[in-house]
Amino acid sequence: MPASLLLIALMVCHYLADYCLTFPFMIRAKADGGNPWPILLHAGIHAALMTGCLMLWGVGGRLLLILCAVELLTHFLVDWAKGQITAAFPLLTDMKRKPYWMLYGFDQLLHLLVIVLIWSSAVDI
Repeated sequence: MPASLLLIALMVCHYLADYCLTFPFMIRAKADGGNPWPILLHAGIHAALMTGCLMLWGVGGRLLLILCAVELLTHFLVDWAKGQITAAFPLLTDMKRKPYWMLYGFDQLLHLLVIVLIWSSAVDI
């Protein structure tokens, strides 16, 4: 099976976790970076989906645990930091203004870079 399929699957996991499986209480917590627990749960959903995907690919043992931890930690930190930044600069909450989309795009860029790192570790490029 081509390694590119794993990359696509990991991106689909990201889409599902970030858009389909993010619930209102998580969105509220991510918006202001306040209560970390909903953000951690959100990151846990990401880590669980990606871990399942990596297991299906045949990744196991210590590498699987490391990649799961990387996803959990980085996703939490990026989303929590984005909430902290948004709370400090209310201009960033206005979806009609460019700064909102610049921060949103940077958030997604960081998440995608982590996905590529995880993928490259899993396929041993």
